[in-house]
Amino acid sequence: MLCHLHQLTDQAGLPRIRVHDLRHFAATTMLSSQVPLAMASKTMRHSTLSTTTEVYGHLLRHVAQQAVDAIDTALTSAENSTHAA
Repeated sequence: MLCHLHQLTDQAGLPRIRVHDLRHFAATTMLSSQVPLAMASKTMRHSTLSTTTEVYGHLLRHVAQQAVDAIDTALTSAENSTHAA
């Protein structure tokens, strides 16, 4: 398989790609595309979510932003409800 992978990358004019590089690409693509962390972790066959978080945590900024946005929306809604009453 590895020899075939190297043949394909050579034919495509790409640098040598390791199988681990493809694995990292898959995880990066999933998390950047907002696939839930638990699903990405299971797909990568990590034993725990913390393993996925430790390795790919830098890609989870969108999750943190979603949490901040949800809190902002809830507080704004509550404030608007209070002022309307």
